[in-house]
Order: sequence, then structure tokens, then C-alpha cells
Amino acid sequence: MKSSNAGDCGVRIRHTAIRARHGLAGCTVLVMVIGGCLSPPIRFLPRAEVLRIHRDRIYLATQKQARFLLGTVHPWDKDPTLRLLTDSKSGEHWVRPNTGAVAGFCFLYRYGPYDEKLVGVSRSALLADTILPMMRYLVATHVTGDRPTGDGKPWGDAWQSAHWAHALGRSAWWIWEDLPADVREGVQRVVTHEADRFVSAVPPHQIVNDTKAEENAWNSQILSVAVLLMPDDARRPAWEAAFQKWAMSSFLSPADERSDTVVDGRPVREQFTGANIYDDFTLENHGIVHPDYMTAFSLTLGCTLDFVMTGRQPPEALLYNVAPIYENLKWFWLPDGGFVYPSGQDWGLFRNADWLFKHVLMAVFARDPQAWWLAFRSLDTLEKMQARGNSGAVYQPGESFFASTQTDLVYYLSLAWLTLQWADDLAASPMQRNGARRLDSGKIILNRTPSAVHTFSWGAKVMAQCVPYRLDRIVSPHPRSGIGHIRLKGQTNTLPVKTHSVDVRNDAVSFVAELELDHGDNQVRAFLTYRSNAGGTWTMREKLVALADVTTTEIATGLAGILNNRGWIHERGERRVAINGQATVVTSCDGQVIEHDAATDIGIDSVLRISSPAPLHVRYIGAAKPDRARVTDELYLNYLEGERAWRAGDVISDFEVVMSCRSIPE
Repeated sequence: MKSSNAGDCGVRIRHTAIRARHGLAGCTVLVMVIGGCLSPPIRFLPRAEVLRIHRDRIYLATQKQARFLLGTVHPWDKDPTLRLLTDSKSGEHWVRPNTGAVAGFCFLYRYGPYDEKLVGVSRSALLADTILPMMRYLVATHVTGDRPTGDGKPWGDAWQSAHWAHALGRSAWWIWEDLPADVREGVQRVVTHEADRFVSAVPPHQIVNDTKAEENAWNSQILSVAVLLMPDDARRPAWEAAFQKWAMSSFLSPADERSDTVVDGRPVREQFTGANIYDDFTLENHGIVHPDYMTAFSLTLGCTLDFVMTGRQPPEALLYNVAPIYENLKWFWLPDGGFVYPSGQDWGLFRNADWLFKHVLMAVFARDPQAWWLAFRSLDTLEKMQARGNSGAVYQPGESFFASTQTDLVYYLSLAWLTLQWADDLAASPMQRNGARRLDSGKIILNRTPSAVHTFSWGAKVMAQCVPYRLDRIVSPHPRSGIGHIRLKGQTNTLPVKTHSVDVRNDAVSFVAELELDHGDNQVRAFLTYRSNAGGTWTMREKLVALADVTTTEIATGLAGILNNRGWIHERGERRVAINGQATVVTSCDGQVIEHDAATDIGIDSVLRISSPAPLHVRYIGAAKPDRARVTDELYLNYLEGERAWRAGDVISDFEVVMSCRSIPE
């Protein structure tokens, strides 16, 4: 352990320097320019404008979010002198929200133009009545403490506990000189214990299904925080070496095993511990290529702040492979600041506010001119989300089902504000990505057109989508998009699907995907063609053929998921469904069903249009309730209900449609 005096002095010097920047004028700012390149058209944002934006907008949003969270903090039922904002348990959903909230509260206590009327308490009360009682609870109930949580077990030594502990440690570092000795010693004990777990450990690796990229990245953070809190500790060299190792391991690809590129003084091949991302810089988690987890570079790159705030040079590992990962995210990006999800989204769909910090990091520390423009769009959306109510919360009840959503956000807003303190004049240019991008390792192809984004995924998830390129995306990433389902007589579950063959061809501005897909085990085969055209039209053809004698009770194919949310800022809580010119308004969550047995023209809100040369038997099924924090109605373009017997070789159905998206003012 370091001596208290030595640590206090070093931290106090840095805090004094940061506090001097509250006025945001006449300051000398250390700027880390690490890689990156500039491409026209570019507008340079003067530092004064950058600071005005973060002072007036991000800090304001952080205070409002903190006010909401403070309303959930309460005394621990086993010791009313200690406080927390969840039930007392030892798992992720009960520890992580508390460490994230503490970080946000500590940030507001130490930095920025604090408004106690807006937050609801004075800075001194925030420290005495909330921060210290919460920190003491977290320290006491860790495995290094002397008390269990309410479920009879302490927290720590867990799969994600280093991630929770890093937030506690970093927030303590921010307010170190104002912490009592018992809290300092307790936090140091927690951080030391969690950091030492990774010094000699070998970082894990996995590409298929469940990457270890995010896990390695969050484990690296605790090693960086250990150095912040204990810079004079004899273990510092070991922590620093382990930090570089774990950060570097997070985003290695198979090609890196042979790479002679020198990073932090050594060829990458000598640092290779296994791959966590594909060579096309996509990443799989939860069994899908997952854009949300591709943003996990912020866990390692975010540690750049630890270095610049203490006058140290960040390791080059923090930016290794980050630019091409971020490039993929630009292709997934949609105008509302969210992402298109070619192989599905099992988290909340409207996580637009969460991406702000990622873009700010790339703008400031990677000097990516498009990142600043993307940050603007995320911030615009965040403010509209927060303006929906008076509580201060960005996310409305039911908009997310993850326990740490609100608390992670206040922490990352804090980090975004601090990151912008290190910005010089920033280059900004609009994000323009048009045409086809093929990612063979991830088995995804996208075509971005002026009116729509077309996607096809042929990996673990087979999906096809035509998503309007507008603020209201309309189309939901339903896991059976473009495919649908078939149910046989006497069965409750639908038939599983399995790809038989796939052929994907593309040029610079279009693609064609042809596949044969089986519903069940040699029972029904679907011959599918998806054609993405440069002009924005999307053609889908499906032919179903019975491979055996079967009796179906429901054939529901040619699926498009239609979003229909009440609270989302770019939706109205209803959809206007027009079939052959006859319109019906479907209200969110009313379970309404519309059926038509001779549809040739279908419109959704006069934006998404579907036309067919032959009559279709279609069914629109309104959702009765949200699922995965969103309401998704289902539009089936080929719906055949009731018992129907088919002989082997029978053509069950054959249809072709053309989808187009019209741009209208929003």
C-alpha cells in the first residue's frame, strides 16, 4: 500500500488542475492525438464551442439524471447508516448499479458548474448523505470487508466484479482528498484485491458466439484504477504491464497472430493471446454479430483519461484495431443515433443515448472527424428522451430491462464531459456511408441507399430487412425478419430453420442473396431471394415446397417486424396500415389483427410500401405487449392458417414483392 500522504499529494495536484478548468477559459489543455486521419469535408470546431456544448448540454443532462437516481437511494435495512439504490444482493444487478451511481455522484461533487437546485441537494449534502454512506456499504460488503450483502454473500471475485470495482475506485480517485481515511483504505483494499486477480492470469479468447473482448476490456480497467489510487505501490509495474496485456488482448483478430506491426514496442504477434474479433472487425456475442458489443472499445480507450489526467502517455494498445471496428459501426448507424441490427437485437433497441460517450472518445482521442458529428446526433436524441418527463431520467420505465441502464448512463455522461476537457479544436464532418459493405467473417451484408438500409445475415441468425433511412426506422429487428415460421398439426412450437445453401453476390451499390432454407428436418424447403437495389428498392421472393407429406396449421412467412411504441420520441404510438387503399389505424399494444386475402399494395404510414404483381394473403398482427423493451407488430406477407395437407413435392406458395421507402418530412 502507498502512504496516504504520497497518494493525497499526487491526486490533489491533478484535481486542482482540473478544477481550474471549471471556468473553461484561458486554460492549457493536454491533447492526446493518437492516430486517425482527416477527410473532407471538414469543419473545425473551436475549443470554446466544444466546451460550451459539453458545459451547457452534457453536464445539464448528467445533473438531471443524477436527480432521478438520488430519488431511488435509500438506507440499508440492516444498517440505516449505509445507503444503496437497489436491494442488497451480491450479484451484478445489485452491485453494478450502485458503483455506477456513486461514480456519477462523485463526478458532480468534484467537477463542473454544479446547480444544487437542479440536482436537488447541495454538494456537501451529496457527499455526506449519499456518497460516503454508499461507498461504505460497497466497501463493507465486498469480500475484503466484514459484512455480507442481504443475500448472505459478499460481492467480489466474480465474473464481472472487477468492472464494478473499477467504477468505485475511479470515483474515489476523483474526490480522494475529501474521503475519510476509512473509506480510502477500504476502496484501496477492494481495488487491490480485484486487480491482483488479473496480474498473472492469461486473458481468455473466443470468437464464435461469445466473444471475450468485452470481458477482457472491463477487466483491464481495474488495473488502470489501481495505479491511480496507489501510484507508489511496489506492485505498480506489474499492474501497468497487466493493464497493457489485457487491453491489447481485447480486440485481437486471427490475422494478428502473424502481424509484425509494432505496438508499445513489441510486434503484435509476440503479444497475441488469442482472437476475440473476426478479421473483418465484426464481433459476436449472444450468438449474433452484435453492434452493441462492438462499442466495448470504450472500456479500454476510456482509460486514456486516467493517463492524460495524470500526465502520462497512454499505451498504443488502447487504439489497436479500434478504428476499423468503429468503421463497421458507421455502416450500422441510423439517423436517430441508433444502429441497424442485421442479425437481431436481444437488448433494448433504443439505446441511442448510450453511444454518446463512444463517439466523444473517438472524436477526442482518435481524432475521427465523423465521430464528433455522430456524437451530436446521439446528444440530440438523449435530450429529447430526457425531456419526455420531469423526473430527469433519460430512459422511461419499460424502455430498458437491464438493471444498470440508468446508472451506467450517468457514469458515462461524466466520462464524456471529462474527455471533452482534453479536446483541442475538433474536426467535424458528416457521416456519409453509401453502397454495399460485405462482411464475410460475420456473414453480413448491408447496402445503404438514400432511402433505406438493406441487410442480410446468413450466419447463426438468418435475417433480411429493409429499414427506412429516417428518424422513425419503422422496421424492428425481429429475429425471424424475412423468414417467418411454419407450424405443423399437433405441434405447439414452430419448426426450427436451418440453412441448406447460401449464395451472396454484390457490386459496389447492390447485392443479391439466394438461399435454400429448411423449416424442420426435410419437411418444408424455402427458396428465397433478396435483392437490394441501388435506388433503394428491395425485392423479396419466396417459394415454399413440401419435402415430405406434412399437414400445416399455420404458415406465416415473409415477415417484417413493425415498431409501434407509445413513448419513443420518433413514434406516435400508432401505425396506419393501408391495404389496397383501405387504411386502418393500429394503436400500440391493442393486439389488433388485420387480414386480407388479395393484397397487392400495402403501406405503413405512407413510408414503407410493399407491392406485389399477384394477390397476397397477408396478416398484420398488433402486439399485445412489449417484448425486449419494444413493441413489435408483425406483418406476414404469406399467411395461411388452418389445417392444410401437402404431399411431397407440392408447391405450397410462391410470391414476390417489392419494398420501397419514401422520404417524408419528420
